Amino acid sequence: MNYLAGITDINNRGLSGLTRSSSRYASVLAAGVAEVVAIPAGAKHVLFSANADFWANFDAAAAVPTTEVADGSASYLNPGLIELGTATTIGLISEYAAKIQMSFYG
Repeated sequence: MNYLAGITDINNRGLSGLTRSSSRYASVLAAGVAEVVAIPAGAKHVLFSANADFWANFDAAAAVPTTEVADGSASYLNPGLIELGTATTIGLISEYAAKIQMSFYG
């Protein structure tokens, strides 16, 4: 698995972007149907991309909030780049049919 690293130009100046991931997953969600994805061994970061709003949670089921969640346990809405820490699974859900791409980095 590739490490998370910024990219540089020929003069070693930092550019906006990341190196390619060698571990990419895609999930296809039906509206309102949750899914759990196992995080690949060695992954330390994940970068999400999707064609619709979605919610994600780590080592827990994702949930679309229907009331206020003020105890720190709310799922993430459209997370970008996330450090995985000790998480082993990612819970996903969307109110819409959604395609979610996950690029994992070591």
